[in-house]
Amino acid sequence: MIVSGRGMVLCSCFLVGTVCGPAARARDGKKNRPYRLKTLSVKQPLLWGAKCRLPDGRGLAFGGQDRSSADGRPHTRVLVDGSWRAIHRELRKANALQGLRDRAWRLRNEIKDIRAVARRLWFRGLPAEEEAGMAARQVRPAQQAFLKALGALIGDLRAAKGLGDYEVGQARFAAAGKLIRPIQRRVEAADIRAMRECQVRIAVAAEALDAEPPARALSPIAYDPRTKLFVIFGGDHLDYLTNDTWVFDPAGRQWRQRRPTSAPAPRAGHTLTASGDGTIKLTGGFTYYSNTDYCGGQYVDLSDGDYTYDVAKNTWRGARLQPGDARVYRTGPFHPGFYMQGDRPDAAAFEATLKELPANQWVATDPPYRPRLNRDWGTAVIDTRRDMLLRWSGGHSAHGGTDVPHFHFATNRWELAYPVEFPLGQLYSNTSYPGGYNLNLRPGMTGHTYQNYGFDPISGNMVQTGHYEHFYVYDPNRADWVSRGPKPKGMQYNSCFYTLTLCTTSKGLLCWTKDGRLYLYKHAAGEWAALEATGAKLPGAVVDHSTLAFDSRRGRVLFFVKAYGKAPYDGQVYEFGLESGRVAALSPANAALASRAAWIDRCCYDPVNDVVLMATYLDRDSQRWTPTPAYDCARNEWTALSLKYDVKPARYRARRAMPHGHSAGVMFDPKRKLIWGTDTNSQVYALKLHAPTARAGGD
Repeated sequence: MIVSGRGMVLCSCFLVGTVCGPAARARDGKKNRPYRLKTLSVKQPLLWGAKCRLPDGRGLAFGGQDRSSADGRPHTRVLVDGSWRAIHRELRKANALQGLRDRAWRLRNEIKDIRAVARRLWFRGLPAEEEAGMAARQVRPAQQAFLKALGALIGDLRAAKGLGDYEVGQARFAAAGKLIRPIQRRVEAADIRAMRECQVRIAVAAEALDAEPPARALSPIAYDPRTKLFVIFGGDHLDYLTNDTWVFDPAGRQWRQRRPTSAPAPRAGHTLTASGDGTIKLTGGFTYYSNTDYCGGQYVDLSDGDYTYDVAKNTWRGARLQPGDARVYRTGPFHPGFYMQGDRPDAAAFEATLKELPANQWVATDPPYRPRLNRDWGTAVIDTRRDMLLRWSGGHSAHGGTDVPHFHFATNRWELAYPVEFPLGQLYSNTSYPGGYNLNLRPGMTGHTYQNYGFDPISGNMVQTGHYEHFYVYDPNRADWVSRGPKPKGMQYNSCFYTLTLCTTSKGLLCWTKDGRLYLYKHAAGEWAALEATGAKLPGAVVDHSTLAFDSRRGRVLFFVKAYGKAPYDGQVYEFGLESGRVAALSPANAALASRAAWIDRCCYDPVNDVVLMATYLDRDSQRWTPTPAYDCARNEWTALSLKYDVKPARYRARRAMPHGHSAGVMFDPKRKLIWGTDTNSQVYALKLHAPTARAGGD
């Protein structure tokens, strides 16, 4: 999708009518081959940035990701006495428009948050009058306050005085446009699109007022000796590509945005070469491919010829020029608009479907628009406040984005809050995904997510712990990552994403480590508190071979651990009392049945049936379904539940279409008394469990 940055900056419509297909085409009409970018070592603190050194010892560095930075950016750096020195603070101090920029960025965040509320309301699929009433209370007042503040900002931009010619031009550019139309009654898909367009426009306006260009990666720097200016063009923002042009004056220590009449298409990974005659040559570069193939290349060469930029005249020459200051986003399931296609969500219609569910059978609900790519070796968690499933899973040979798709139980619809952003060369790697914040203040994917994130019932947020040093907080209300904090030392160890295992309890979110330590998340303090455990020694979590569940009837956490390797599960279950702090080995009856479990790594507690349902099956090389193991909490014994699910013959063993194993998430829905599951391909399953009639002794 191409978005123009020209014309009305704060307008209600920004599409220029050009939508990128799944692949770009070369000038000779042949389809370019998609590819993956070269992997960089994440041991280096700065990734994907650019440096330009001059023979006289001067130099400029800009762009990329700083894994140790509080905002993910290395910012503007100049070469002084052989060392690179960051100067962004002094650039901001000298920028007469910085205060206006900060106001604009706050408004950008406000409309994003309002849009998140409106979008969630739309996906709930309520009756017209009920939705109109909620929109009047939850959305319209916030919209009106936003529009008032936006109008004041535009007025101040137009009235700004005491500015230089460049600053006056930038302020006028930022002030152009018209306001969005407030929601009238129900929330319409067009209203949500208009708010997103407004959000993008305000972001573009804020960038015009800033002391530095917006963040970007794989954007080279060239120095023109005739004008004595450094030049950058385009780059990858991870969620979009741009084709803006900026120059940096080393003598005046100032960035200036150029606005040529036209420019090459948005891209990154290109080369810029100074000719020495006042021109800069641009060659190559890539655009997005939006590939849904397994481990497929997400980039394709543009192959659209060479371009020349005249620095003094501020003009680009080349065969395929287009409007400048544009953005290209990924398309299809990588873009939020994909999930708002088709019929309006209808909760009443889906509720009728759920009422007809047969007992003791996993039923695929077939959501109409599903996230891609595959999301292997992860889980899913339930947000009981908002009646949603939250899914942040992937890594390694799977989805590598920072996005958290929401599944709405009421309407059988997936929602995507923002365009998918990928790391660059590290996509599909294992332990080399970049840590720290990315360019959009979001945490990168870990090698896999396993069970290292969970829902905190106290704050209503989702918390992720898989990175080494920090935990990260996702706010479902704002539909974005909002903060981070330092983890205690006991939760900091190499490849902790494998074994930090989280569970929602009545006291808050609990974390279990590889050493058998327990921590409780304290949202108000922004920290994890160690819990004292007495009694038996609690074993540590084991990658691919352990899981836990909260028994809400008895106020205890149950732990299931299988020794790593091929040895069968011994059936032992441990409990930790939240009030007593005591650990005990329960030694349940019928342990031999549990030893036949195909694996032990996902489960959920069903308080209605008082069982812990394991997301697996009893392992026999059968070409038909086999029973599902479950732990009976009241009887303290293992039992087999005869649950139906689709099975298809496969080459080596039966292919079981149910939420099970390393790439599944299962959860109990207290509102509907159902168990939900999702698999690696974002298929969703529902189970109406009636344990008394499902008990079975074996095949």
